[in-house]
Amino acid sequence: MSAFETIEFDVNDGVARLTFNRPEARNAISLQMREELPPVIKRISTDNDIRALIVTGKGGSFCAGGDIRDMGSIGGSVEVGRNRMRATGTLVQALASIDKPVIAAVDGPAYGAGFGWAMLADFVLATPEARFCASFGRLGLAPDLGLHYTLPRLVGLARAKDLIFTAREVRAEEALEMGLIYRIVPADRIADVAQEMAEAFCNASPTAIGVSKMLLDQSFAMDLRQIAEAEAQNQAICFASDYHADAVRRFLGKKPFRFKWPH
Repeated sequence: MSAFETIEFDVNDGVARLTFNRPEARNAISLQMREELPPVIKRISTDNDIRALIVTGKGGSFCAGGDIRDMGSIGGSVEVGRNRMRATGTLVQALASIDKPVIAAVDGPAYGAGFGWAMLADFVLATPEARFCASFGRLGLAPDLGLHYTLPRLVGLARAKDLIFTAREVRAEEALEMGLIYRIVPADRIADVAQEMAEAFCNASPTAIGVSKMLLDQSFAMDLRQIAEAEAQNQAICFASDYHADAVRRFLGKKPFRFKWPH
């Protein structure tokens, strides 16, 4: 278990778990949390023993967004605020660049920056009590945490404008219907389901997952020729991997593959 104050972080058998740990504030992101997160994200990115990441919150909330009390205490000039948000942008890019599966397990509110965190995951599991909201407009702010990037790709431009301009709350059923989340899971099962998914990825090829994730994330800015060339390079890398060689041996020897997705 980690020694952080606003987050918990641990790694077991290839699965990393990052937990927002400010339940008294519905896990709102404080200035201290902003300082504690970057080294954790760097560890996840660079530790080859980590094969999947679960992000969740403590106490029946995922993350209620930025801590408004901290916002009021910051002060300073426009330049100070811009530099602070640039640091947040660097953290977002680092999280989005993790070439491993990221699973968000959302219970309760995922508001503002918490919504942004959830949408950066590859798979979002939600309980029936989960609530998603790009709440920035209620405070006269524009979204951050990459929502201008993730939302149009997930739900299309018109729905992204709806969610951002109206700052309305979206419940789990609507979030599933519009493609914001992967699956609705009962609250007493969500931790287990996230763990099962993460453990399954521990048996997948990290090379194949990594190159596919990076290409998918770049694909909206590429044409078919560029994608075909990138696919050729990715496949050459995968063909040369030890994982592929082992999978071929298993197939020819009529043995089960290592990777199997949980029911």
